[in-house]
Order: sequence, then C-alpha cells, then structure tokens
Amino acid sequence: MEKKYKALVVGATGMCGSLCVHQLLKDADYREVETWVRQPTGLQHPKLNERVIDFKSLDTMEGTDAEHVFCCLGTTIKKARSKAIFYTIDHDYVISIAEMAMRWGAERFAYISSIGASANSGNFYLHTKGKVEEDLQATHLKRLLIFRPSFLIGERGEKRFGETVAKAMMRAFGYLLVGRLLKYKGVEASLVVKAMIAEAKKEATGVTIIESDKIQQYRDLDA
Repeated sequence: MEKKYKALVVGATGMCGSLCVHQLLKDADYREVETWVRQPTGLQHPKLNERVIDFKSLDTMEGTDAEHVFCCLGTTIKKARSKAIFYTIDHDYVISIAEMAMRWGAERFAYISSIGASANSGNFYLHTKGKVEEDLQATHLKRLLIFRPSFLIGERGEKRFGETVAKAMMRAFGYLLVGRLLKYKGVEASLVVKAMIAEAKKEATGVTIIESDKIQQYRDLDA
C-alpha cells in the first residue's frame, strides 16, 4: 500500500498558501491537510484540519504529525507597517516553525523565498529572505526545499499597486525574457505550488534551491 502523507500549510490564506491548500486537498497522495490560520476561513473539506493559532505564541503550540510542511508565510512592509514587524513575520516566525518541524520529525520543509535573496543584499526585503534561507539551513532539517520565484502572478485577496503595474509590464514584455533572463520572467503562483508539491514527494535528503527558471519547467508537468 502506497504511503499517503499529511501536509501542514502555514500562511494558508495568502495567494500561494491558499492555492497550495486547494491543490493538496485534491491530491490523492495526501490523507490530511492541516492549516494554521489567524482567523477561521470557513473552508470545509473532509481532509482539512484548520487550526486557528496565535503566531506570537508559537512556542506554546502543540505538535503536529505532518510529514510535509509547506511554509507560504509572508507579508509586505506596507502591511506590517514597520521593518521590525516585517522581519518578525517573514523571518522569526518562519524559523520558529522550521525548528518545530524538525523536532516533530517532519520529512520535508518547503519554503517560498524570492529571486535575488541574499543575506548580503543591501535591499531589506532580499536581505531578510536571504537570512531566512541561511538560518533555515542551520536548522539541519532532513529535507529543505527553497523556492526562489520571480514576480508572482495570480489573484490576491488584496490589491497591490506595484504588482498591478508589474503584471502589465510582464504581459507586454515578458516574451523578451529568454535564456539567462528567463528566471526574471513572472511566474504563476499556481506553478510554484505545483513545483513545491512535486518536489516534496521526491525521495531525497539535504537542501535543494529551486530558482525561478527551474520552476517554469513544471509548466508541462501533469497536474
């Protein structure tokens, strides 16, 4: 009998997170999908176990037996209202969840970072993402998957002016991004999710970083 996995999705109400939840619920390889959310979503499904939690009290969380953890947690400085709060959400919460996942015996930890992420970057956003990547690797998770998508394309629950402009630019000039420039081409959030789930199912250990151009290769993968 083939093993069926239990997944945990953190950041389940964001664009990638919500797509990940819906895809996992449809995936026959997953027996249960647990989500951590700040407020009830109203979503119901026989395989869904929604847990409303306080991210400020992660150290008091009960354990989970999820084999695969998909971390789609993230915000913007505008929404966070300060760099300090942004860093707490995008870095501290993610590392806390990774450390818990390791203690609980999770087999896979998939994290959505960003193209250009580097702890040495002078850009605060890219520096934060790079620091997360660096600190995630220091947790020595059994299997760490880091995805570095370019600009994410998809429908959000909130409108972001910069993203609206970027979408228009991608539609007009995206065809010019080929070869070495392919990794800068916008990538559908649904494709990132497809890549995350496919990579999580592979039998491997250690750290793998999947750049945006490699994520694009999952376009032809059977759903």
